[in-house]
Amino acid sequence: MDMHNQSGFFLSGADSSFGVLAVPYDGYDIMLTDINEAVIEKIGIAEDVKHLSLAEFSVPAYPVQGILYGPHSRLMVPLIFQPYQNPDSPAIYVWCLIDTGSPFTCLSVKTLEAFYGAGNVVDNTYYPFAIQDQRSRIECQVSRVGTHFEHVNVLGINSLSKLKLNMDINWDTDTFKLIKK
Repeated sequence: MDMHNQSGFFLSGADSSFGVLAVPYDGYDIMLTDINEAVIEKIGIAEDVKHLSLAEFSVPAYPVQGILYGPHSRLMVPLIFQPYQNPDSPAIYVWCLIDTGSPFTCLSVKTLEAFYGAGNVVDNTYYPFAIQDQRSRIECQVSRVGTHFEHVNVLGINSLSKLKLNMDINWDTDTFKLIKK
C-alpha cells in the first residue's frame, strides 16, 4: 500500500489531514544551554517584571512586550498565567521562551509549584492554564526533568496558534511584541 498522498508527503496515521508529530512528548527535547532558572531570574529583574511575581490581568491583554536575549536572540516574554477557571488562584508572571519549532507548551516544575505547592506536580500530565486572558485555555505539559529545557517555560506554536498571536520584532532594539490578530 502506498503511504504517500498526492502532494508527495509521507503519511503515517489514519488521519492524513494533519499528520503525526515527528517526536512524541516523551522523546522531545530542545537544545538549550544558555537559558536556565538563574538566567530567567536575571532577565526578570533586568526587565522589571520579576519571574513568578503576582500579576493582574489587563484589558486589553495584548500587545505584550518581550526581549531578544543573548547571542541566539532567544524570544523571551513575561506572560500572565492562572490555572484555568480558577479565579481564586493567584495570577502570576511567568517568563517564557517562545519556540515556534515546539508543538508543546511546557512549564517547569518550579513554575507549576508556584501555583500548586511543592511536591504537588505530577509528571506526564498536563495542566490547563489561562494565559494573558482569563478566558483562554491552554494545555501545558510539565517541562521534562533530565532534558535541556527542564528549567525553562516554553510557549510553543500550539499556544501561539490557539491564542492567534503574531510577533512584531524590532531588531534594532532587541525587543518584540506579541500581537493578537
